[in-house]
Amino acid sequence: MSPRTCRPALSRRTAVCYVCLVLERLDTIDWTAVHHAYGPATDTPDALRGLLDDDVEQRQRAGRQLWGTLLDDSLRNYATAAAAPFLVELVVDDRTPDRAQALDLLTCSVAGTFSVASPPILDDGGPDVHPILRDIYRAAEVAVPTCLQLVESTDERLCIAAIYFLATMWRRADEIVPALHARLSHAPARAVRGILAFALGHLRPADPGLSRLHADDPDLAVRVVAAIGLLRAGGPSEPALSTLIAAIADPDIEPALQGFPGFELGVADLGRVLCGLPPNLGARAVPTLCAALPRTEGFDVLGLVEPLLHITFAGEAMADAHVLTPEQRQALTAMLDHPGLWQIGDRHFLLRDHRLPTTRNELAALLAAPQS
Repeated sequence: MSPRTCRPALSRRTAVCYVCLVLERLDTIDWTAVHHAYGPATDTPDALRGLLDDDVEQRQRAGRQLWGTLLDDSLRNYATAAAAPFLVELVVDDRTPDRAQALDLLTCSVAGTFSVASPPILDDGGPDVHPILRDIYRAAEVAVPTCLQLVESTDERLCIAAIYFLATMWRRADEIVPALHARLSHAPARAVRGILAFALGHLRPADPGLSRLHADDPDLAVRVVAAIGLLRAGGPSEPALSTLIAAIADPDIEPALQGFPGFELGVADLGRVLCGLPPNLGARAVPTLCAALPRTEGFDVLGLVEPLLHITFAGEAMADAHVLTPEQRQALTAMLDHPGLWQIGDRHFLLRDHRLPTTRNELAALLAAPQS
């Protein structure tokens, strides 16, 4: 992939010099000795340079290659760590043609693909953190000052990418949270308010600004994201839990939850949030989850089955139908009645982990229900 120019406005000579200046250290690394998901990372330098191409398709192609090799299934590797400082270079230089693209790559290099229901996997300061994650975090931290400025960008996509990145920088929360508050004070657009709620929920789940978003924001989805953050604070929050349960119960919720760049938000994601709560706290969600289950299909089914099992069984072993609680029987009956669940191979392992029957007929026998 040829690093031709970074912008059409630059002359070819100027642009090539710019590419060389920004990524001048690329060739100081022996990429044959650094491996990504598919072997020696000898194609990584050209892919990184491709992010500077003035052609959108070339940049997208370079981005896809980096996603596939450095972030395959969100699994970071030694090449991810080696590339991180160069992604930072692209992020901090305002001449980079698509800084949001570079930021998205950097964010997922730091934390994997994380969303409202999936916590980031990164250097958490623990003694057993993998050196790859530690090195990526340290390299990425250099981009924090630039991203604090980008929080105020009028380019919504770039602003959102910067906030999504800052949500991973937990060591710098004291600097970041005031910048998020300042952006909130400008009455930003819905998508920006959503990502601000997301970031506050990760950095400071007990933050008063998050409580205000949950109580006062005019958009349901923003209130839902804020509620999830408040639940992450660890203490019981009945209003936040009520918001979450009401959203799961709403048959028309899916369209209202769409349009948040950077993270997924659907009824299955809302269900999985309940898996992070103590089972007794989520107990009153059982009827809602059972009622919502028939509306799901594909792998979204598991997004509701997982919290149902987490809440009603909590690792207990069942001897026979006579020891089932009413809530357990309700959950298992809803699962038995959903034909799509039994077409998903992963349901076998999920049920097995809870020491429950793994086939539909076996579950019907446990419940003394007619077998299909």
